[in-house]
Amino acid sequence: MRAIIVSASRRLSRGPGAACCDLYPLADRPFVQHVVECMVGQGVRQIDFILPEDRSASGILGDGTRWGAQFRYHSAGDHNVYEALAQVPSRDPNEPVLIAHSDRLPLIKLAGITSVPTLFCWRGAKLSWTGWGVIRTVDMHRLPPGIDERGLFALLAEANGGAVLEEGPRPLIARSYEDLLESNRRVLAREFPGVLVGGKEVQPGVWLARNVALHPTARLEAPAFLGENSRVGAQVQVGPSVSIGKDCMIARETVVSNSVVFDGSYVGEKLALRGVVVDRSRFASTRWGVEIEGMDDLLLGSVFSAPLNARVRRACRRGAAAVALLVASPCLVLLLAASAAKLIPALRRQLMVRTPTIPEPYRWKTFPLWSFGIVDKPIGHAGWVKHFFFYLLPALPSIVAGHIGLAGKSPETKEEIEGAAAPRRAAYLHRQLGVLPLDSLCAAMPDRNLLAADADDRDWLGTMKVLGCYAELVLRSLFRGTTRTRE
Repeated sequence: MRAIIVSASRRLSRGPGAACCDLYPLADRPFVQHVVECMVGQGVRQIDFILPEDRSASGILGDGTRWGAQFRYHSAGDHNVYEALAQVPSRDPNEPVLIAHSDRLPLIKLAGITSVPTLFCWRGAKLSWTGWGVIRTVDMHRLPPGIDERGLFALLAEANGGAVLEEGPRPLIARSYEDLLESNRRVLAREFPGVLVGGKEVQPGVWLARNVALHPTARLEAPAFLGENSRVGAQVQVGPSVSIGKDCMIARETVVSNSVVFDGSYVGEKLALRGVVVDRSRFASTRWGVEIEGMDDLLLGSVFSAPLNARVRRACRRGAAAVALLVASPCLVLLLAASAAKLIPALRRQLMVRTPTIPEPYRWKTFPLWSFGIVDKPIGHAGWVKHFFFYLLPALPSIVAGHIGLAGKSPETKEEIEGAAAPRRAAYLHRQLGVLPLDSLCAAMPDRNLLAADADDRDWLGTMKVLGCYAELVLRSLFRGTTRTRE
């Protein structure tokens, strides 16, 4: 059986760099990784992901080879994620397929499924859908436009004369801060079987990953998990129901209970954290219902300004762009001369909004981006050549300055973002910008699975794959134009 994972989760935090809920940590791994491991453990070897335009799970999970599976990624673009289910290729309309949501993990056994469709539910105050079910492929192609999760459940429940509703225990959920704390508590307390926690269990209910440093006076209360390279200071109490990510530092005389601390976070001295989620300088309290962005560095902050390998990659990228700018300088001089002679569009300077950033426009930062005319998306064969000469080459100084990357979302002006619809605006503000239009490349080469290579600062191989496809399109357009001229 194959599976389709739909990512309909949202960002709870409004700050720059905030992750979607399904990327929040459950013990030592992102929530969506536990979802994948649950499927692979039950024999699923082919998984398709439906991702919103602003998602980066593909850079975390890769192509599936580490699990002996095959992953394919599909972008929902500006469409509803459920409408994008029709993008998933299928050979048999009656083939059973497991549909799942990336921010929920129910306790199921696929081997016991005897009827299709079967929808997995749980009963709290009322019967609720877990977001998981085994359906027929043809059911995905009958969804009306604009359908939401509630409508999807109703439609699938009525398919083929009525679906089997199989009830089970409450699933693990990562749709809110409260859900995240509860899911971590249940996993650490062994109330949800089947989810593995890495590290060594040094005492009942207490797991330590490798290279954890504990002061002799620190006290651990089960259940608790401490990620690799974490440092816990003197007279600190960790637990109960605490999950601390890797590369974290908890300063002296601090108490942390019923909380989740994200990777790379620093927690200051003499604090009492209860029922909170800490993501470096972001702080959310479930007890008081408040969220604070940009805490004082003496209280909460980042252990590292950026991982060393990420800083090295960015420096190498900027250095490579500087070399490319030097090599391309004669061509740029010719383009400037042609522009002055009005043979090509005039050189333009536009102020683009830097991302990731926060929703408040008064705090947006801009950077200058040069181009010959306004180049949107490459259209037709000549469009790729124009994009290379009129957009990519004059944009090299912005890459050298570190304002923009190679592959990613095309940059936009402040006026364009303010005039966009709220969902599209929110998605843009969290995206990494790039001069190579990843959406156009995906459309031009749908067989290359370039969405999985959207990793400008995370994966060198992914970046080289994008560059290779872009160069192929430009060269193909040039040679095609030369051939037509000779004819």
